[in-house]
Amino acid sequence: MLHADFPVVEGNYKLTENWSVMLPGKFNRRIEDGDLVLWNPDLTIWIAIWNNDHAQSQESRLESIKKAMSANAYQINSSTSDGILRFSYRLHENISEEEPSDDEDETVAAFYCFAIGERGQVEFAIYLDKEADLQQAQAMLQSLTETPAP
Repeated sequence: MLHADFPVVEGNYKLTENWSVMLPGKFNRRIEDGDLVLWNPDLTIWIAIWNNDHAQSQESRLESIKKAMSANAYQINSSTSDGILRFSYRLHENISEEEPSDDEDETVAAFYCFAIGERGQVEFAIYLDKEADLQQAQAMLQSLTETPAP
């Protein structure tokens, strides 16, 4: 069930003037800690978007992402299509504020994905309630599009 106190977005959703994504259903929308958050009962997506202010190549921006990636990342993938470099990985994150534990009940499955375009890049941190929702997360990464520069 969606939260009645927050706006609902769906379909081909324009994240910014330059970026859009195809959402696989209805999501609530809010801004938290400067990031866009979309969520529904199955998925929570934290979204950060940057411009390419320093005119870096897609490859150099990808290298920066890889350097910051957790050593515990798995299912690492990258591809290029339609001028966008896409990169993703999975990570089990500890959700406890205390010391890390081996208790799986205190971890959440996350899918981190990046779309690196000519003018900027998008990062999604998608938290999955069910492993079956991974396909929806992967489809959202593939649907991210950047408006071409004028």
